[in-house]
Amino acid sequence: MNFNFRSIIILLLFGMVAYIVLAVGAYTKFFPFNIIQQSNLNKKVSSLNMYTGKTILIEKFDNETKKDFDNFWRNQNVQGEINYENKLNIYWADRVKKGGLILLFRHAERQKWHEAVTGFDAYELHNKIDAREYSWFRATCLTEKGIETAKMIKLTFEHGNIPVQKVFSSPSCRARETAIYGFGRIDEIHNALLHYTAINPLDHDQFGKDLKQTVLDFPLEKNKNLILSAHNSVVSYPNFIDEFNIIEGLDETGFYVIEKKDNRLIVRHRFFKSKIFNTLMYRWKYESKKCPDPENPKNNCFSM
Repeated sequence: MNFNFRSIIILLLFGMVAYIVLAVGAYTKFFPFNIIQQSNLNKKVSSLNMYTGKTILIEKFDNETKKDFDNFWRNQNVQGEINYENKLNIYWADRVKKGGLILLFRHAERQKWHEAVTGFDAYELHNKIDAREYSWFRATCLTEKGIETAKMIKLTFEHGNIPVQKVFSSPSCRARETAIYGFGRIDEIHNALLHYTAINPLDHDQFGKDLKQTVLDFPLEKNKNLILSAHNSVVSYPNFIDEFNIIEGLDETGFYVIEKKDNRLIVRHRFFKSKIFNTLMYRWKYESKKCPDPENPKNNCFSM
């Protein structure tokens, strides 16, 4: 009897420890849980919209897009194997180069004033000021690293001859600076491009509707892209996006690829980090050269 009671207690304790380990691992994505999660993504499991709670599918294709994707890869002269994630990124990078899409960027790096940033954003928006001119500019403006990362976006788009029709920006300092350093311009500022956490919840619904109508009404040219310099959570405004084909979330300077189709806005793809897209814009062949003066690399050996 005592043995059975002890066994039950031990099993309960073991179960509690296992549950805690699984919960912590799933939350932190610590090894090997990160591998498990990625495996699930590759199987196209469902996920949740962070704001609405609606179930979404990861990288879902409609028939027309699937056909275009398959034709694209049939026409590529590929040596060796390319995993599915890389195939998706390469395909959508090519679509971005052709134009006719809405690219919603998350701003470049800012200092992480998590406990205060939404208040500063709301104050900046309400008072229509430039935070860079205030003592608290570090809360809402770009860091030096963020400025340089945004400049790299500009270099990449210029190198890839990627057509930009117009640039819309959030009123926040970091989004405006990302637009300026990344694209050299701001055509329009829209307050609904500010992340919803800095907006009074009473206004979320209307902001989503207004932003959607603004984008739908924009006369997008089929060979150019509309840039939205914004924030991570903008796609989560209710009434803004009609369909998600991907899981949500961006790193700083990452961007969503949004297609306007049949008067609907569909998030087709995401480049989680800008470096993923930037790298795909560059191609070169293997080459090497001998350094004429090995002990003095400045003599024609500081670059290829």
